[in-house]
Amino acid sequence: MVIHMKIFLCLMILTLTVSANSKPNPRIAYEQASKGKAVIIDVRESDEIKSGMINKAKWFPLSKIEQDKEWKKDFLKLTKNKKIYLHCRSGKRSEKVKKILNSQGIASENLGGYEELKNILPLSGKNK
Repeated sequence: MVIHMKIFLCLMILTLTVSANSKPNPRIAYEQASKGKAVIIDVRESDEIKSGMINKAKWFPLSKIEQDKEWKKDFLKLTKNKKIYLHCRSGKRSEKVKKILNSQGIASENLGGYEELKNILPLSGKNK
């Protein structure tokens, strides 16, 4: 009985770890954003978005969060109680923003990096 309980606990911990570390599906995130159920937030800086943006993505750079004391009010207006997906160039800054948002009680998911996403999702305007 004790062995079964230990195995069960190990499986539960493994399941929670895998689900906590899994990335959301970009296509599903895009579909939700297209239907108005979610928002994709690009946290790259202005010089980086010149290379292109994901169609339907909203821009809210990490620097605004770090430098603007009123960022949360502006961010909540932009996201309007929708599911939030984040991305940056590689996924590292969007993970940092995810942690900041979580500390403020705002749930979000990290889609990863633009360099990968641009090959999966539609791009906006002239960047197609």
